[in-house]
Amino acid sequence: MDGDCQNSRHEALIAQSTGQVRFKTGRECRVVAGRWISPFTGAVIHDPSRIDIDHVLPLKWAWDRGANRWSPTQRERFANDPANLLSVEASLNRQKGAKGPDQWLPPANQCQYVLRFTRVMKTYKLKLSPAEERRLTQTRSRVCG
Repeated sequence: MDGDCQNSRHEALIAQSTGQVRFKTGRECRVVAGRWISPFTGAVIHDPSRIDIDHVLPLKWAWDRGANRWSPTQRERFANDPANLLSVEASLNRQKGAKGPDQWLPPANQCQYVLRFTRVMKTYKLKLSPAEERRLTQTRSRVCG
């Protein structure tokens, strides 16, 4: 949190809405409407209750590849990094869980998803096993051409 009443979810909803957002009250803490285009499907969503804020690079996935050695400050920065947060359909976010792109891909925009995953992974210097690196490279080649 940055000192205002908006948590990371509502900050992401505000930042990623392609239209005017509406708030529950005049304090502007809780978003109740907006216009989001899911990067996972291209669907337009107006009801934020149908949206989850996806960690492109899941927290558990990161934990298992080096985040467990980070300071609490570094973990918080990663968990709230806008580059790692996407407003997507709740059902797809839950389907994805803690999987990496070698185990789960969104129905649309797969190349952009893999490239963003890779960028976040490199930003935070997370380490893949040789087998994971090979699978990620194969996935990137397959979906990005």
